[in-house]
Amino acid sequence: MIEPVLEDIKQYVYDQGTLEACGLLNVERGRVRWHPCENKSDHPYADFMIDPADYKKVSDRGDIVGVVHSHPQGSPEPSVVDRAACDRTGIPWYIFGKNDEWTKLEPKEETYDLVGRPFVFGVYDCFTIIKDYYETQGINIYPYEYSWEFWKDGKNLYVDNYEKEGFSIVTDGSLQKHDLIFMALNSDIANHAGIYVGRGRMLHHAPSRLSCRDTYVGMWKTITRLVVRHENYK
Repeated sequence: MIEPVLEDIKQYVYDQGTLEACGLLNVERGRVRWHPCENKSDHPYADFMIDPADYKKVSDRGDIVGVVHSHPQGSPEPSVVDRAACDRTGIPWYIFGKNDEWTKLEPKEETYDLVGRPFVFGVYDCFTIIKDYYETQGINIYPYEYSWEFWKDGKNLYVDNYEKEGFSIVTDGSLQKHDLIFMALNSDIANHAGIYVGRGRMLHHAPSRLSCRDTYVGMWKTITRLVVRHENYK
């Protein structure tokens, strides 16, 4: 499928030099089209992020059939994150390395429910499980970019953004289903989060663990810094 636009993609990857190139493939009027996208990552030499607005713009013109990005300093061998993200998008990924090498990564049909996910940072972690949970409730949270140990860079993913997403602080000490709990896990600021799902349990995804519903007692309560509630549940 990529062959009609392969040379254009190779040229774009070359022009980006040591930056990770990225873009999308769609089908318009029966033909494959290549759409280069600006890499919006905070670390564009080691990672890539396509703006959701670009994704929508391309999707509005025709069905998206592929994601393209490069490994400018190495081989096109997919990383663990590449594989997990490809499975999540459900469409092929085309990865370009040095010297015009490239490979096609096909998504697996396997999908993960909210419970039992493997931890893959940026694809299956404590932020993505929150985003996916609220999507099942008809609430769409913006796909913020964040780095590993973002709190060490002076960033506060959760506290800085909850108001923009329609949440407000619970001040009366109550806890009800769908409340969002911010915790400081081996940190001075809130760097972990979970959703209260009722009956004393919290859905969350801690590093190096499968996602699960934990009993919200003990350590989890001790490290809680904030509980917020979405406007839909007031």
